[in-house]
Amino acid sequence: MSRSIATELTKIQRRLAALPEAEEPPPTTLQVLGRSTQERDWQQFLVHFLTPDASHGLDHAVLEHVLAALSARDDSGYAFSRFDIDEIQIAQEVPTSDGVPDVVMWASDEWFICWELKVHASEGEDQTDRYVGVDSFDGIGLDKADVPTDGQHYVFLAPESASSPAADEFVHISWEWLAAELQSFLMESYDEYPARTTAQLKDFVDTIRSELTMTEYQENQQEMVELYVENYGVISDLEEAFEEEWSEFESTWGDRLAQSLAGAERTEDTEVPAEYAAVQIEMESGERRWTFRQGKSDWSWLFPREWWTKLDEDLAVSDATKPNARVGLVHRLDRHQTEAVRDHTLVVHLRNAPSGHDSFYDNFAARFSDARTEIEEAIDGTKFTITGNKSNLLRAEYPINVDAHDDFFDAYVEALAQAIREATIENPELVEKIDRLYETTVAEDVSV
Repeated sequence: MSRSIATELTKIQRRLAALPEAEEPPPTTLQVLGRSTQERDWQQFLVHFLTPDASHGLDHAVLEHVLAALSARDDSGYAFSRFDIDEIQIAQEVPTSDGVPDVVMWASDEWFICWELKVHASEGEDQTDRYVGVDSFDGIGLDKADVPTDGQHYVFLAPESASSPAADEFVHISWEWLAAELQSFLMESYDEYPARTTAQLKDFVDTIRSELTMTEYQENQQEMVELYVENYGVISDLEEAFEEEWSEFESTWGDRLAQSLAGAERTEDTEVPAEYAAVQIEMESGERRWTFRQGKSDWSWLFPREWWTKLDEDLAVSDATKPNARVGLVHRLDRHQTEAVRDHTLVVHLRNAPSGHDSFYDNFAARFSDARTEIEEAIDGTKFTITGNKSNLLRAEYPINVDAHDDFFDAYVEALAQAIREATIENPELVEKIDRLYETTVAEDVSV
């Protein structure tokens, strides 16, 4: 990849990483519990994350971030000093002579912040005026007279749309602002703190946003559209290049696989269409002719000559001409493209084709099921597992190790090579069992 494209992609990735998820997420924990509008629950969550010695592993990090952000506001009047951080105490539901403020945080006699939290309810009668008027926070033994006037602060934490507090001393700070600051903290501290804690904090942020009907998701969608339009040239070039390579790979994966397998040789075979790859493979069970059915079909099969036959003639089956008996490995380039490209995972099945001959299909599946113990022994140590399905008899997932190869398609071929080696080339036990089940089914149960 050229340096200029890589640079542009890095910019796009950074901007995308800063956005919330494009789709509306599942309900938050409080929403599931039916408590997403309860002020006390929001208060408990907030104080939990702000309290340094709570069991969240954040120490002072969230408290420092929120107080620093509060200090940076022009309207707060509060000046945060990191020298205070170890002295800060936090208490909830603090009794006074005239009411109970929701939260009070203070640093000895240097300063205090009295918080009143509202979600959907309005301020109680003269509530904020009463909190400003009390002489002390009796519940924590803090006398206001001992705190300098410029160290006395009051915060009314409520939605942006809420009415202003009655007391001028209370500064209206919105939950929306707080949610943005908590989201900023999560982005800046990515992967630094326990996963459960960051998940809980994100869940709280999501609760705030969804309950206050913020348009974050609509704004996010618009921002992503703008990002796409701004970078359309780079994105379209990448998509076009990938689609061309993917289309080419659909038609050549068999040839590339043959080249990567030890003991495999590409051959000419008149029974095999020219677009497919006819391959002679030296297996532990002996040399056999294989067909790698490359091309535009989503059904990308790999099979030895003996497992794909026309039942009314002793001919190899190169397509779905009936009647036929078809068993083989299959990977689906179109159906499993997401798993391959996004997840770097190759999905492979040992398949019993249902469309060739009803009798063979049903009876082979039944015999395979009866031989379950033998099959399990044969696939022990491989990534294959028995599915219990009549069509896709075995299933395996192989990592597409992009980092270990020059490109994605080389990594895909190596994963496919590992699958065919484990299932057949280096597995004479499984090959012998499939041979036996196949031949017995054709001989005893199939009439054409």
